[in-house]
Amino acid sequence: MITRRNELFSYLSEQRLNKNSIGFVPTMGALHEGHVSLIQKSSSENDCTVVSIFVNPKQFGPNEDFAKYPRTFQNDIDIATQHGAKVIFAPSIEEMYPQGFLTQVSVSSITEVLCGAHRPGHFNGVTTVVLLLMNLVQANYIYLGQKDFQQVQVIKKMANDLFHPTKVIMVPTYREKDGLAMSSRNRYLSEEARKKASIIPKALALIAKEFLNGEKSINQLLKISLNELKKENLTPQYLEFRKVNDLTQKYEGNLSSEAEAVVAIAQIIEFEGTSTRLIDNILLGNDSANTKALEDLIAKAF
Repeated sequence: MITRRNELFSYLSEQRLNKNSIGFVPTMGALHEGHVSLIQKSSSENDCTVVSIFVNPKQFGPNEDFAKYPRTFQNDIDIATQHGAKVIFAPSIEEMYPQGFLTQVSVSSITEVLCGAHRPGHFNGVTTVVLLLMNLVQANYIYLGQKDFQQVQVIKKMANDLFHPTKVIMVPTYREKDGLAMSSRNRYLSEEARKKASIIPKALALIAKEFLNGEKSINQLLKISLNELKKENLTPQYLEFRKVNDLTQKYEGNLSSEAEAVVAIAQIIEFEGTSTRLIDNILLGNDSANTKALEDLIAKAF
């Protein structure tokens, strides 16, 4: 395990000197099977995989869950190393943001919709810490999960705009047996709240099922999905069809045969005085890999 920037730089400089490829998986800890899928993919494609564990205070709003965000540090180290990580980088807040730190990285437009519209400042915190980490690691590839699709697009845009040499790789969402997207925040859910949360992948699976059966009306697809959520008295923070390559553009009317859409949802699960915000998405289009993911989700949800 490495906790200091200079130690990380020295270790990875030697890796590059030996012409070893470097893969990078940034995390906030509380590792689960979704993280494992990222680490395994990086390990299978690179000589050296770096996993960072850092709960970034800059991406939490004043009324969000920074203080209670799950921290399972020793277990995280065990999981990461068991699945191929060569380096665990676990810096302190002071190491990442030394006294006098005044810089903020901001990506406009695509950060102002979906989650960005409901979590002001969140993506500035994400892009700031991820760019810091990408500069420190200087990896060939960074591996990110599709569950956080908007975050992936924001980081990809940042990297492209700033000519960063690290290539962004998106790995499909890892799902639980009933289709719920793996998330560290799932640990917050009580047994009853977990049952309510299972309606989220089912609502998306209904869209997937009807889409694969030929339904292209967005209003109809939204209607069947929202009706499913209403069975558990759930009203999503958002449920929208957005263009994959430009999240600022919302799809309305009918989807054409050439359309590539992301259907994104954010749902707050409230139960017995506690609330947990969960996000998920599916990709619609002609891509065979996306179609397979839709079919797998349908099989799990039903």
